[in-house]
Amino acid sequence: MSGGLLLFVEQPSVSESQEILLREMLEIARSAGRSITCVMSCKVRHPFSRYYFGKGKVAEVGTVVAERSLDFVLTNVEITPSQQRNLEEAWNVPVYTKYAVIHEIFARRARTAQGKIKVELARLRYELSRLTGKGVELSRTGGGIGTRGPGEQKIEVERRKIKNRIAFLTKELQRVEKQNEVRKAFRKKSGVLEIAIVGYTNAGKSTLLNALTKADVYAADQMFATLDPIARKLFIPSVGEVVFVDTVGFIREMPETIKDAFRSTLEEIRDADLILEVIDVSDPDYSNHFRVVTETLNEIGVGNCPRILVLNKIDLLEEPPFLDHNMRAQPHVFISAYRKIGLENLLKEIARVLQPALATVRLEVPPERLALVQQKIYSHGYIRSCEALEDGTFVLDCIVQRDSIAKLYALLAS
Repeated sequence: MSGGLLLFVEQPSVSESQEILLREMLEIARSAGRSITCVMSCKVRHPFSRYYFGKGKVAEVGTVVAERSLDFVLTNVEITPSQQRNLEEAWNVPVYTKYAVIHEIFARRARTAQGKIKVELARLRYELSRLTGKGVELSRTGGGIGTRGPGEQKIEVERRKIKNRIAFLTKELQRVEKQNEVRKAFRKKSGVLEIAIVGYTNAGKSTLLNALTKADVYAADQMFATLDPIARKLFIPSVGEVVFVDTVGFIREMPETIKDAFRSTLEEIRDADLILEVIDVSDPDYSNHFRVVTETLNEIGVGNCPRILVLNKIDLLEEPPFLDHNMRAQPHVFISAYRKIGLENLLKEIARVLQPALATVRLEVPPERLALVQQKIYSHGYIRSCEALEDGTFVLDCIVQRDSIAKLYALLAS
């Protein structure tokens, strides 16, 4: 295989530098397993209806593809199905768009039944949206007014097949998510504080989860290594037992089909008591990654949830990164999840931020109630010390969530 060509359309209206956008596009291709051996940049002020690109650029690309025997062309802009077909005929190789390749990445990463269903739903909805544009090109008049040609019938058959598959997968996903909701409800009923780990794709979220909890979650230097929420427990001094939840990574210009498919996954963040916003500060574009993550959190309605900015991969820097006002305004910690640097400081900051939700309580418990009260306390905090008095009463010094105090006193009074 000789690889492919990336036809990169510069977007001057975007705040990020074109070099950064190009580098991210190359990373998207790499994460999808596509080898890019040639890059061509261009500007398109007014897209042309037939090819999107001008005839001169189409001819230039065609020459390069033929001379280098390239296998495909990838572009960072969304083109219509008819434009894609016309380009494929002109260049005699498959043509892919950024959104199509992102769908490929998700298909490669899906591991659980829920993840695979969501990925297929996203792909089918993306294909359905592009079928509409193919109707005119594939339709053939049958020779009379009001008749329909075989091309148009083919489109209708394909559309019906996709819609039927979407309906089936939607029901299957509802069944799987119902099972997950039961587990999630049980976790919330237990009263354990929940900490969501969010961030731009490939920021090191899964590596952080592994470093904190000694989990064995799949982590790799590639985009969207984690698609399904993964929960792991950890005991934090001054807090008690908490649950860390790893989530799917964010990216600028996420396809709406992907957003729709994984919306329920992202909305799990709403249940969090604290959000760890992981940023890869070794990436030159980390400030824009922070912006994308913040906008996504606001979009799903968790903008007011307590947050800690976790500035990851400091081991790859020679000097501390510059933080703008919005980043400095948040509680923040510098770490290297891979090298396990700064994790103690992170745990201390987590305990500090969660302190308003916790309280120190001293309880006098009769011996016959001790086991029951201890069980309740460990669902909402932990016991720092237990002292037995001469009359057999036990005095418990504990740290618990404030909203559980009334339940504890009610348990003692019953």
